[in-house]
Amino acid sequence: MDVLIRGLSPETKAALAERARRQERSLQAELLDILERAVAEPVTQPSERKTLRLVAGRSQGASLWSRDEIYGSGR
Repeated sequence: MDVLIRGLSPETKAALAERARRQERSLQAELLDILERAVAEPVTQPSERKTLRLVAGRSQGASLWSRDEIYGSGR
């Protein structure tokens, strides 16, 4: 079965071609390998994802913001 990918940027296509060259295989073989690896990975359900919580953040200056100041209270 053939698959057509539209809207691929020239930069992405060039990066994939370079990746294939480094692996010493054709672009098609590289894309097949990428797709086969992607479907072999277990899918993480949203409930299984770890949540990153920002408690406080610091910029290059001396100011310090709380989570509520950044995201608003109640979130």
